[in-house]
Amino acid sequence: MDPLILAAHVLPADNEKIIDLGCGCGIISLILASRYPGLDIVGVEIQEELAEFARQNIVANRLEQSIRIIHDDIKNLQPHDMDGEADIIVSNPPYKRRGSGRLNPDSQKAIARHEIFLDLDTLFQCSSRLLGSHGRIHLIFPADRMPDLTPAMAPYQFTMDTLRFVHIRRHEPAKLALVCARKDSRQNCRIEPPLYIYSSKDTFTHEYADLMK
Repeated sequence: MDPLILAAHVLPADNEKIIDLGCGCGIISLILASRYPGLDIVGVEIQEELAEFARQNIVANRLEQSIRIIHDDIKNLQPHDMDGEADIIVSNPPYKRRGSGRLNPDSQKAIARHEIFLDLDTLFQCSSRLLGSHGRIHLIFPADRMPDLTPAMAPYQFTMDTLRFVHIRRHEPAKLALVCARKDSRQNCRIEPPLYIYSSKDTFTHEYADLMK
């Protein structure tokens, strides 16, 4: 659910350059390239097996002209590795703090879920280096970890641009937060109306169903 919701909230202009940090099997990159032909997308994935899955998915969907995959740690990357600074970074980062909860014995899942190689400080530090001035980063993140976000982004000159909470049902606490932060910006944050996944009848809301089309 998370990458699908995130991809639906990224609205790039024509020919913008996008970096998909921690791209996994490439789902966000594939959605964006399919919806917005002409984008230049670079997926970055530290796990070799997932990076290879992403490459196979790109070929299977005939999107080799729009997406390329780099198998590396984002801490090693510079703008010239991507032929220049990016306009947008998208990321569905690990959502559990290092040392919190049970570490999954499957290393692939553990790296995806826990801040083993990618924590918030690293994410914003690397994003600041890879984005051009006024570039933006789109994240989906657990709502209960929102207090961690602003202190993490501030040292790297990011300010929150838009915020939208995602609720499973209308009367339940927010589960996720969709965040867009902008580099070198001082404008106020816009709070978007909440997104509800299920209606009272336990069917998808019309808005959520539309996002999945």
